[in-house]
Parts: sequence; structure tokens; C-alpha cells
Amino acid sequence: MDRAFTTKMSCSQKASLMQSKNEEFTAELETFGTQKEEPRSFRLYEEYSRRNIMETIRTRRDNYERADTETKRKLEVEVEAEVAGFSIWLEETKNLESVTAHYYAVSLKSLLIGLPIGVKVAQLFSIILDK
Repeated sequence: MDRAFTTKMSCSQKASLMQSKNEEFTAELETFGTQKEEPRSFRLYEEYSRRNIMETIRTRRDNYERADTETKRKLEVEVEAEVAGFSIWLEETKNLESVTAHYYAVSLKSLLIGLPIGVKVAQLFSIILDK
């Protein structure tokens, strides 16, 4: 979004815009969760973490949105470490090639931080890697 556009917006307009983006994200997650086949990276992550990915995403999104700048940086560092661990697990446990494991793990990075764009990124990687 254009920075000049958001600068001219009032606080209530910005809040309304953020609310609509969050509603879109939540609806996208719910729709995505009901699809017959979710990306392989989702299934692999659930096996790796032993947690439901949709719940993980919702929790992390909420935590990230409420965090101050320093806490956001810490969350990002934690996600970096988790992505690296997931990639190693994929190589060692699922016998994926290093590059493939890396892309599966990285495809979840923005989702694990809680950023809405992550759903589209995961879908794109799934299309490419699962062919």
C-alpha cells in the first residue's frame, strides 16, 4: 500500500483497514483449512511440530500484531530458528534434498510469524514443489 496514502488516512480509517485485512486473512485461513488438499508443507510442519498449523498461525498472528518492535524482532529470530530446524528435520527424517527441504521450510516462514501473505506464499511453493 502506498505510504503517502496511509499517511493521509485518519486513525479510524487505518484501524478499519487493518480490521478488514484481518477479516480477509481469517476468512482465507478458514477456507484454506477446509480445502481437500492443503499444501504438503502444512502436513509436514504439523508432523514436525505436533501442532495444528491453523491454530499455530492464528496464535502467532495475534502475538505478532500485539507485539512491540523489540518483541517482533525476537519473534522473527525464533521463527528463523524454527524454519532452520524444520528444514534439517525434512532432510534427515523425510530424506528430502537440501534445496527442497529449504524451500518447504521457507514457504512457511511468513505464516509462522503471522503475516497474512504467508498463505499465498505457501500455496505458490506447494504448486511448484509438488509437481
